[in-house]
Amino acid sequence: MYVADFNLVLVSGVATRNASLRQRRSGIAKAEFSLEVDRPFTRASGAPVSDLFLVDVYGPLAEWCAEEVTEGTRLLLVGTLNKESYVTRHERREHMIVIKCKYLRVVDSREIDFGDLPLDELRQDDWEDTIVCEYLALLTDMVDPINRR
Repeated sequence: MYVADFNLVLVSGVATRNASLRQRRSGIAKAEFSLEVDRPFTRASGAPVSDLFLVDVYGPLAEWCAEEVTEGTRLLLVGTLNKESYVTRHERREHMIVIKCKYLRVVDSREIDFGDLPLDELRQDDWEDTIVCEYLALLTDMVDPINRR
């Protein structure tokens, strides 16, 4: 099967609020929470730099989120980036990027080991193929149940 485009995002971070659960009109469960993801560098002042993402989860995984995802929970998630639009109370159309989560699990910070990846490499604006391959190997190690034992 040929796919022209590819949309996949992998992030690990900390939930900044408890997941909230609601039922959509279709009856499908939807959970929402925010995820803070630290960047691998600090500002000149020494202050950490992070990004905040809104995460949407659907179906049985959403129900699991409502029980397990609380403020401060460290998570690994894989999903897609989606651009959504909405109208504000001032009648302005706004857009935001949301991560639609397809895979999620709680991780211990000790499971996220960058091994031999030098931090200087992670801070670069462009990565060599080897860095991407090492990141993918890290993901495989984190997700593979045999490696987690």
